[in-house]
Amino acid sequence: MDQDNFSEAMINGETAFSNANYALALEWFRKALEEKSDDPRALLRAGTVCLPLKKYEESFDYFRKSMELDPENGDNAFNLANAYFIRGDHAKAFEFYSAAESKRCSADIKPRLYYQMALLCSMRRDIKAALTNFKKYEDLDRTGMVSLDPAVISEKIKLYMMDNDLGNAAKYAVQWISVAPAELRPYMVYFSILMAQKKYAAAGKVLDDAEKYAEIDAGSAVKLSNERVKLAVAKAESSPSDSKALLDEAYNTTKALMEKADASAKDELKLQMAEICMKLSNYKEAITIAESLLKEQAAEKNDAKPIEDSGEELDESDIEEMIYNDMQMMDEKIASGEIDEGIGEYAEVYYDDDGNAIRDFSDGLLDIEPDTEIEEQEEIPEPAAEAAAVRKPGFYDKLYFILLSCYAAVEDYDNAFKTGGILKHSSNVYYSYFGRYIEAFSVKKLSESSDRFSGEDADKYYAEAIAFFRKRMLKGVNNNSAVIFRARMYAEIAKFAKAEEMANLLVLDTKTEVMAYIDECRKELQGM
Repeated sequence: MDQDNFSEAMINGETAFSNANYALALEWFRKALEEKSDDPRALLRAGTVCLPLKKYEESFDYFRKSMELDPENGDNAFNLANAYFIRGDHAKAFEFYSAAESKRCSADIKPRLYYQMALLCSMRRDIKAALTNFKKYEDLDRTGMVSLDPAVISEKIKLYMMDNDLGNAAKYAVQWISVAPAELRPYMVYFSILMAQKKYAAAGKVLDDAEKYAEIDAGSAVKLSNERVKLAVAKAESSPSDSKALLDEAYNTTKALMEKADASAKDELKLQMAEICMKLSNYKEAITIAESLLKEQAAEKNDAKPIEDSGEELDESDIEEMIYNDMQMMDEKIASGEIDEGIGEYAEVYYDDDGNAIRDFSDGLLDIEPDTEIEEQEEIPEPAAEAAAVRKPGFYDKLYFILLSCYAAVEDYDNAFKTGGILKHSSNVYYSYFGRYIEAFSVKKLSESSDRFSGEDADKYYAEAIAFFRKRMLKGVNNNSAVIFRARMYAEIAKFAKAEEMANLLVLDTKTEVMAYIDECRKELQGM
């Protein structure tokens, strides 16, 4: 071994590495290893520089050799675990993090080891294990600063929200605000938690504090105004006497935001406006807004994929008809067993830094409020004059839900039937159930008022929908929604004993509402 050559190769490699010239750095570290193949630092640096170059197998070789040379040194297993983590092989990463835990590790490696294990446990939804590893990470921190690290606090909030432990989530959100009072995001996370807890006065104070202390740009100001709209809507639902005034406030604020919003935000604001109009029972205005969004969708599709050699231009109704026909074909495949009828129902939920977002559905036609859950918080991009429309996941599901609710409210059963047939294939379980229910309900109403469907058609749709909800109950999937819809449908076809049997399965408040609907159906039948 030539010590001078080795030392020069290491110095040159370190210099190239510090300047982000990873390919050149790797060449020099390889030369160093030619001189001294078992040098721990050369192996470490060579393995590390391979990662940004995506030379994973070579990286693994260097770290494995380090483990062979010093098998009791947990630092080597930790480095190999990190390499697997970066490649995305989380099972292997966890295996070597666990191996490192049982070995001798440097003082700075051990806490980092528990942090990585906490992240992996969080990714696989093992909440208790993740929180335990975060606790170990904090216990090994000599500075006492880890517990004040916003990254750690936000991860713990995410875990508690995943576990629906809103009390602890709120506690850490307050801590996050304390350590980062100039950042807007912790205020927004705390606001979401308080909204889920229906602590509306406290939620309003959080928005006031955010405006006072957080750094606010133009986009953030729009965000805060929009959160006040959501607060007003939520308060309206909990305070019937003030509902009209609060919803009018939400309507006017949203209208003002729409006038100054850039293109990227307008569609979401239009959707919000449609929902507010629905809650105000301004169904025709809600329908007009929602249908305009569908027309924009149709226009975008035509721009993206122009139809060649056709003298016929597709309008919004043509697009809807195509979607409906596709959905009917899917139904046939489900019936034949080609497609699982639960398609989309178990879609994985992903959590961002602000926590999971499962939207708070409007009670709409049912007058039954689904469980309230955390609302998603997303960072608002800097305003851009020519920005394209940005639509959140689930935008069109919610759009069709609003349309369907309004069509049913104004007794437009032709459009309700078509829209229900589309919405029932949503990956959002509640929307899917609501679409299936209104589709059958519309067939029943149309069979009574027109020649489009017969009584036999209505019986068929009801039998299929009831059987579907029964199967959902047997699978133990979203039982309450399935029970509610099944009870309503039994009542609508005068099977009152079965309807009451379903209602008795529900919690008292919901049971009372469903029983009231059953009585309403009974009186309607007696008045015929």
